[in-house]
Amino acid sequence: MNHENSKLRLPSSNPLTDDDWGRYNEVSLHGPPAQVQKYRILCVDDDVVGTTLRAEILREHGYLVVVYHSPLAATRCDLSTFDLAIVDFEMPGLNGLELFLRIRAIGARFPIVLLTGHLHALSYEDRVLFARCIDKGTTMRYLLDTIAGFLDPNQVADYGS
Repeated sequence: MNHENSKLRLPSSNPLTDDDWGRYNEVSLHGPPAQVQKYRILCVDDDVVGTTLRAEILREHGYLVVVYHSPLAATRCDLSTFDLAIVDFEMPGLNGLELFLRIRAIGARFPIVLLTGHLHALSYEDRVLFARCIDKGTTMRYLLDTIAGFLDPNQVADYGS
């Protein structure tokens, strides 16, 4: 695939910065790992550009990705079809902790990764509920490695059930 000619369908009102494209190219140029199965990932974040870019990279790495920009809408989807979720913390309607509690109450038992720009502001009590808490400034490679660690059948799960 020629990455210079590949195009993301992003809202024109939110152009990507050079840093966004740099992170996109850094990860996508390496291509998907050959052993990745078709795991389904739920991404919930009100940041349309960031989530769209993240979803595209995850898809290039072999994952099936469903994106919701509304946490309330995400609570109405069929959660039984997902293997992992990546959620933001600060969102309108429900924050990441409230979303976490609702989808756990509905019966979801997959790992839920918190991806936030305000990790330092969260209490220890809030952070330990999530399978992993990652700052949005962390590299995409770290997120991909984290996902692979949770979805690899040879790994022992370290998240709540």
